[in-house]
Amino acid sequence: MLVGVVANTAAAATPPDVMAVANQMKTVFAPVRPSLRKIVITVRNDKGDEQARWVASVAHKQLSDGKRNLIVLLEPESMQSNALLIWERGDQEDTMWLYAPSIQRVRGIIPVDAYERFLHTDFTYSDLGFVSRRGTYRFLGEEQHAGVRAYKIEEVPQEQWYYSRILTWVAADSLLPLQRDYYDRAGQRWKTEVFEQVTVIEEVPTPLRIRMHDLQQGTTTEVQMSEVRFDVDLPDALFHPERLREVVTSPLWQLYRTQVAQSTAAVSVATSQ
Repeated sequence: MLVGVVANTAAAATPPDVMAVANQMKTVFAPVRPSLRKIVITVRNDKGDEQARWVASVAHKQLSDGKRNLIVLLEPESMQSNALLIWERGDQEDTMWLYAPSIQRVRGIIPVDAYERFLHTDFTYSDLGFVSRRGTYRFLGEEQHAGVRAYKIEEVPQEQWYYSRILTWVAADSLLPLQRDYYDRAGQRWKTEVFEQVTVIEEVPTPLRIRMHDLQQGTTTEVQMSEVRFDVDLPDALFHPERLREVVTSPLWQLYRTQVAQSTAAVSVATSQ
């Protein structure tokens, strides 16, 4: 009996495959299955006042030469139909293309900086999983966090001029991230990211609300996801840079544009009353 107890204890204490956990975390933003979702990004100051707001549709697809992430902006009107296409190429540097209707051309950025702020929010491209952040991972143990059993993972980026390390608590059952703490070059905690409103969508546990709080600047950025759909029939042509000019007029975004227009109209009516 004692042998059985010792064996079970040893099995329970076996640490998880840290890279498997890291890869699972990334699928929160960029899943392997073709997917489509709407995101609302809101930036607030230290008083909670809204400073900026964007609405976008995001499509993901794994192609033979790497993963593609397509972001089409729907709101505000001044940025409507601006598009970003990001190509993750494994061990090679990631590439990004931008399309702006105002200039009617596609501009390539090679390579895309993983630590560039996305739309001037508290998130970088790598924080959102759109661009690979290369580094090493270490399993720090298991503990209770946010009321659930969690694995504690340390990530040390390959380049430490922006983040010196990142601590992540991952739910042991779903392998979804619960919280991430980002540290600056001086080793001080800089930003905290929290994952909330986990919902199972087409058998995939998905956090629908993600908040990034910049402790040093006092700002907070919230990403709210909705209309999440997996295994969507997304043509490969949708993810090619030379097609971006036509992509922004695709019927795929029409549903989201309609919802945005209805929401804007409702806000205008409420404001006028």
